[in-house]
Formats: sequence, C-alpha cells, structure tokens
Amino acid sequence: MGRILTVASQKGGVGKTTTALNLGYTLARLGHSVLLVDADPQGGIAIASNLKKKTDVGLVNLLRGEVSAEDVAVTTKDGSMSIVGSGVMTPADTVCIEDAARDGQLQLAIQGICGGYDYVFLDAPAGVGGIVTSLLTVSDGVILMLRCRSLVLKSLPIFLKLLREVRFQHNPALQLEGALVTMWQGDNELERQTLKELAQSVPEALFFRTVIPEDDNFEHASIKAVPVILLPGGRETARPYLELAMELKERELLRGIGGDADEQTDGLF
Repeated sequence: MGRILTVASQKGGVGKTTTALNLGYTLARLGHSVLLVDADPQGGIAIASNLKKKTDVGLVNLLRGEVSAEDVAVTTKDGSMSIVGSGVMTPADTVCIEDAARDGQLQLAIQGICGGYDYVFLDAPAGVGGIVTSLLTVSDGVILMLRCRSLVLKSLPIFLKLLREVRFQHNPALQLEGALVTMWQGDNELERQTLKELAQSVPEALFFRTVIPEDDNFEHASIKAVPVILLPGGRETARPYLELAMELKERELLRGIGGDADEQTDGLF
C-alpha cells in the first residue's frame, strides 16, 4: 500500500477538491498509480471529474455492503488514475458516512480500497468533525489548505489542535505534509499582509513553497470536469501543481534519508 494523504481545511471554499484532482492527476502523469477518494458527502470530486456520467455508486454503497472494494473504484477513460465517489444522494447517505466514521467502519473501508496505489488522496469535508478525524486516523499525511483571509489566522490553530489530538490518540505516525496557500492574489495587499502574519506565527517549514494563484481557468476546468492542464491553454495554470508534486516528493525523500550520518559508512558498495 502506498501513501494515504488527506486534503483538508478548517474552512470551506479553499480549493480542496481542485487540489486533490490536479495534484493527483499530475502525479499520475509522472508515472505513479493514483486513487482519489471523495470522502466529502457533498461529492466535490464526482462533480469535478464528471464521475456521475459513469456511476452513482461510491463510498456509501461500500459501507452498506452493496458493492465490494474491487468494484467501487472507477478508472478514468485515459487510464491515468482511479476515483471513488462518495455515492451520497440523500441526507440518509450522509448520516451513513458519519455513523461509519464514528464506529471505525469508514477507516476499514478506506484501507480496503487503497491497495495497489502509490498515492491515495482523500478529499475531506471542511471542518474538524468526525469524518475528518476518521480520515486523519487512517492517513499517512495531511495537506492543509489555506486561503489568505483574516479568518485563517483563527482557524489554523483549531485544525493544528485536531492534528495533535489524532496523533496522540489514534495515529502517531501522521505527518503534516505542509500547508498550501491557494487562490492567491499577489496584488492584494490584504492577502500579502495576512500571509506575512501567518509566516510570523508558525514555523516556515510548515508551508509549501508552492502557492496556487487565483485563476479563472480553474473555474473553466470545473465546468468541463477535467484537470486544468487538459484545458486549451491550461498548461501554465497547471504548472504550480507540477511544482507542488515535485515539492511533495522532495519532502518525502528528505524524510526518508533524514537523521544523523553513519560514521562507519564507506561508499555505496
């Protein structure tokens, strides 16, 4: 089993689904096997990828035992990656996922569908509720999404507190991959000031160097239900996600070779 990464945020409307889709697609094009799991009952991934054109079956059907783990993932038509939708169509479906998060069945279901992939991205609902806690419990890492607005300064500590609690109570191996600034408007003085205040209040290493700028192409891609790179003229818009993918790989590599050097090392052979 590869790495399970939750894409999460305390606040909604910060580009979680956009990042899960575009980062996942970028890593897939780099040769990795990738699975996206729509763990948000609002079903953002299904909408962003036009999954419902193929199937309405998803995570909630798996939790109810209506389908098997082998049947719930759908491969994209270009073969680049696979997607599991939420399957949510009624309020009762949402309750089903919330109940499954509470009794541990959601974690087991996700573990059951993750085999054989290098990366599994879990698109989480906004906030710090039971579903998010369940996703973090089963994850290797979390990408924390931020938009440079004043409420971020208040919401960031809330999410970091949840991470500490999950590590202490459920998943000591959980890594904070990094905080990603999205929908960035570099010419906005308020955003620049907010980012400066954030940088002064938390360690610099918390943030990815990559930022995702505000760009109308992301909205156009959402309408077309494709990763932004597949839009005519979308390559430049997609470039930050390539940079993010490389930065993610860099952080993984540095963690893997971290620690003190062995004084007894004498060559590679």
